[in-house]
Amino acid sequence: MVFLCQGLTALIAAQQGWTNHPVEGLNVVPLGPLANIPVIGAIFFRQDIVVYLMLPIFTLVSWGLGRSMIGLRLRAVGSPEAADAAGISIPLYRYGAVLVGAALVGLAGGYLSVGVAKIWVDGMAGGRGWIAIALVIFARWQPGRALLGAVLFGCVEAMLPRIAAVGVQVPQYFVLMTPYIATLGVMIWSSLKMNVRHAEPMALGQPHAREERR
Repeated sequence: MVFLCQGLTALIAAQQGWTNHPVEGLNVVPLGPLANIPVIGAIFFRQDIVVYLMLPIFTLVSWGLGRSMIGLRLRAVGSPEAADAAGISIPLYRYGAVLVGAALVGLAGGYLSVGVAKIWVDGMAGGRGWIAIALVIFARWQPGRALLGAVLFGCVEAMLPRIAAVGVQVPQYFVLMTPYIATLGVMIWSSLKMNVRHAEPMALGQPHAREERR
């Protein structure tokens, strides 16, 4: 599915003439006097609309997973036999979660093009979606930890080019591979930590066939 979507995106972009075509992108929306605060003003209060939407989206997802009936049922389908016995539709919640997650991933990919680079190039995501999987493992399936992990990974990726800009010699390939080294580190750490493995859903990645339920 990943390779299909990558190829389909490249095909559509080539047909529509999007490749290497600069776009105006999203405009910065300063939040009044808050944007003039030294240092933190430019970081937190002089961003575009998608950055401001991050906190409401995070709050909604966090509340939805932990407090709403839909979220509780979604968490329950991690143990499909018990959820099925309780009358919960396993396919409905699984496919629904995939659709919502795919929409958020699409938002992130679109933002990379129109909010960060302001140009579209084939393969510009550079496998960052796989880093998101490592973030989920690092966060032990908890939204708050995932947000902190995303900020940490983002800081690592943003810090190295700025170090090079002030005169510190950093090899280009080291800069490019750093996020993926961090991802591998998280994967190795999670494989050694028993509590991380216990945090994942019991039926993660396993198909559910109701007729096989005992």
